[in-house]
Amino acid sequence: MRNVTISMDDELYRKTRIEAAKAGKSMSRFLAEAAKAKIAVDERTAVESKRNSQLEALERIFSGPEWDVSENGRMPTAEERNFRGRQSDIR
Repeated sequence: MRNVTISMDDELYRKTRIEAAKAGKSMSRFLAEAAKAKIAVDERTAVESKRNSQLEALERIFSGPEWDVSENGRMPTAEERNFRGRQSDIR
């Protein structure tokens, strides 16, 4: 275990000392647990952020094309989709 020296203003020291006493902990243990909790929250936030960006990408992919490919409410047949005739042959 490592020892760390920190500096803080008098008001923060007072409030931290009071909160540590309420929790029945030394200031050292109180601050170490607070740092550990903050790191855990940051890690969860990073994972959720990555998961959300991946989810958004999948939603964009699965939402399908943003154009209407149907004609008169009917999807084109495979033959119509793959037709490679002259431009004048296209209906």
